[in-house]
Amino acid sequence: MFEQECVPFAPSLIESMRSLGYSFSSAIADLLDNSISARARKITIVAEPDLNPSLVIFDDGRGMNQSELYEAMRYGSSNPLEEREDDDLGRFGLGLKSASLSQCRRLVVISKKEGRVCGYSWDLDYVMEKKSWMLKGFTDGEIDEYPHIELLNAVEHGTYIYLSEFDRIKEGTGNISETFNKCLDDMINHLALVFHRYIDEGLKIVVNGAEIESRDPFLLNHSATQRKRESSFHINGEKIVLKPYILPHLSKLSQDDLDKVGGKERLRSDQGFYVYRNKRLIIWGTWFRLERKDELNKLARVMVDIPNSLDYMWSIDIKKSTATLPDIIRRNMYNAVYESVLSSESVHTYRGRKEKKKEDVDYIWERIKVREGYEYVINRQIPQLKMLEETLDDEQRKMLERIIATLEESFPVSALYVDAAKGNIEEKKQNNAEVVDYLWNELQVQMEYVKNNDLHLVEYYNMFMKVEPYCNYKEITQRIQEEIEKYE
Repeated sequence: MFEQECVPFAPSLIESMRSLGYSFSSAIADLLDNSISARARKITIVAEPDLNPSLVIFDDGRGMNQSELYEAMRYGSSNPLEEREDDDLGRFGLGLKSASLSQCRRLVVISKKEGRVCGYSWDLDYVMEKKSWMLKGFTDGEIDEYPHIELLNAVEHGTYIYLSEFDRIKEGTGNISETFNKCLDDMINHLALVFHRYIDEGLKIVVNGAEIESRDPFLLNHSATQRKRESSFHINGEKIVLKPYILPHLSKLSQDDLDKVGGKERLRSDQGFYVYRNKRLIIWGTWFRLERKDELNKLARVMVDIPNSLDYMWSIDIKKSTATLPDIIRRNMYNAVYESVLSSESVHTYRGRKEKKKEDVDYIWERIKVREGYEYVINRQIPQLKMLEETLDDEQRKMLERIIATLEESFPVSALYVDAAKGNIEEKKQNNAEVVDYLWNELQVQMEYVKNNDLHLVEYYNMFMKVEPYCNYKEITQRIQEEIEKYE
């Protein structure tokens, strides 16, 4: 046997590493993780969205000497299996490089520590030319030429990052300046949410002279926010803390409150767990299949704090944007779900009450009495939706929910009122027999879908017995009953 080192071909691998799936916002957030881990109290971002846009990120953290910076620029500079400091937001030793170069072709990092300044650069075109993992280093004179380097000159220690040659953005737009500005707006919104706990504790993030305000998804400073019973449990000697919260009813939320939780339209879609790794938000707006997203649950949110020592259990990815709930943790989290969901439903029960003409009928549009009047929502429990939902994956369910929520938000109340008042609503002119035949044929199509997807046939027949419009016709309910008897 013999052994031989096999070094990856630099041009191929470094280009491939650009396709890890970073968005512009998640890439910048990953860079800010390094600043926070370096104990920075202020992070300054200067963006120049011209025809050749560039971005400077400067922090007043501990800084690095030349050997430390060289290691930081190395791909895989840290082992994800090694024990790290409790407040370390990194893991793979890839974030600085992979996040930056996923968006641009040139990364420059200049750092200052103990009065000494050093700088290195990854330049993808230079790597292609040299066909090797070749870093560029800079002299003091070369460092002084970089834009806004005075930010670093004014402090005793800190780190300066310069990103340029945003080829990915250039390739995907006809107006680079406008697209870059849109990326900046999305970035600000993203950073305000992901780092809201750090911002509330004093961290300043300034973008082009404007300080970012935190986006607290729990509205902790709102007097009507309900704080439920905190719970915790230990896994492998490490503590996981769960804090359920119930947001105030919509009628108590100001526009500023709505902005913090993502807007009225996001209330429902963003319910669920908010998982924080060392106070840094990683994943949010999911129940991890412990509960279904429901209109009555939309005010429920559960803050989950996990230590970085359990990264391997949560399968946190390089981008720190996704996580998988392990079964051992799932079992311990259910009580927090139950308490938060139950409380959220009680808020709606108090604030709004379903008004049904007949208790044994499941209406497609539910009329809900609220203090200010009435609102209409689509009943998520009707069989037409449930059979579809059972055959969709998580992403498809989210898309279906967005479509339903959009339909609800777009309900043309005013136009319908005017047309009804003027008698302009045209009703379908069909005799009873035609309607029955049409509805029965439609029902058979839907039941065929139930059969083809191995869903419970009798259960769905029983559901259709109670849902409009089928329940409105005795001939149809009798036929349904006959079908049920065949299978029982």
